[in-house]
Amino acid sequence: MAEKDYYKVLGVSPDASQQDIRKAYRQLAKKSHPDRHGGSAAAEERFKEVTDAYSVLGDPEKRKQYDRFRQAGMRGGWFEGGPGFEDVFAGARGGPGQEQGGFSFEGAGGLGDLFSRIFGGGHTRAEHAVRQRGRDIVSTITVPFDMAVHGGTVTVRVPREKTCSTCGGTGAVPGTRAETCRQCNGTGQVFSGGGAFSMARPCPACFGRGHIVQSPCPQCRGAGAVEEMSAVDVKVPVGTETGQRMRLAGLGQPGTAGGASGDLFLEVHVQPHPTFARKGRNVYSKVQVDMADAALGTRVDVQTLQGEVTVRVPPGTQPGQRLRIPGYGVTTPDGRKGDHYVEVQVSIPKDLTEEQRRLLDQLRRAPARAKS
Repeated sequence: MAEKDYYKVLGVSPDASQQDIRKAYRQLAKKSHPDRHGGSAAAEERFKEVTDAYSVLGDPEKRKQYDRFRQAGMRGGWFEGGPGFEDVFAGARGGPGQEQGGFSFEGAGGLGDLFSRIFGGGHTRAEHAVRQRGRDIVSTITVPFDMAVHGGTVTVRVPREKTCSTCGGTGAVPGTRAETCRQCNGTGQVFSGGGAFSMARPCPACFGRGHIVQSPCPQCRGAGAVEEMSAVDVKVPVGTETGQRMRLAGLGQPGTAGGASGDLFLEVHVQPHPTFARKGRNVYSKVQVDMADAALGTRVDVQTLQGEVTVRVPPGTQPGQRLRIPGYGVTTPDGRKGDHYVEVQVSIPKDLTEEQRRLLDQLRRAPARAKS
């Protein structure tokens, strides 16, 4: 039996970019959508065909593995009405004339990965429920300003699923048991498309579990698991910023049927500091001087992340002018150091003595020094 060539289905070249593939899929999906053809069965079949093709070619990893199958298939005549998929890989199952009790991809260069990733395994459809990776958890974490700058460890609480202690994970009332799902015959998956590249997805009737609970456990409501808050210690790297996302592998929801756990993603929010502001690895603060010091120059003590530093305010400093203190900002994980910028705020006295008024008036009347 000849198999479909997904590149021909989408009308693109095998050398097409992912962008070209995505564009072709969108055009074909819009053109062949059943709603535009009055629910036509032919349009629905064409729409499924296009969707199946894109589900493989639209994923770079699946596409890479598919290309390996495709090249092998073309050499064996698979895409030209030749001997068909199993004959192409006859060597992987012992060759013609040997026992045909289901073939294996051992030694086939990892090509079996495509079956486990795309088709739910390279075995028969009557097998038990396929493994499913656990869901990722996305949460937020609030970190004190000083910890974000210098690093540290913070404990966060995240909701994770645990096996229900009442039903032991079956989801059924103790003393009863679940029934095999009739839609997927207990496999936990249903297939769309046809041929060697039919697509497996979790069964919508049993949600991939392979069974349906008629008498749900009152504790977990048939899920077999309950959600509990788990404490997780999180290491906060030096120089962490607001908006940064941290990934903790394997700390998401547990998988089913032996599948891997998902990941925990934490989006960081850094608490504001009463004195400092931060942009990247630079730190900003303010200092006040009176107008005489701004005009004549002075020295002021400035609080930085590394402690107090004396800074020179040059004569003629203007309100809002920033003075740079090199290397006193945030140190990044790769060792780079930011700077500290202090903004000079000039205080203008509201209540003046007669002597102060007289002196200021003399200053105002004095001729400006000619510029050289």
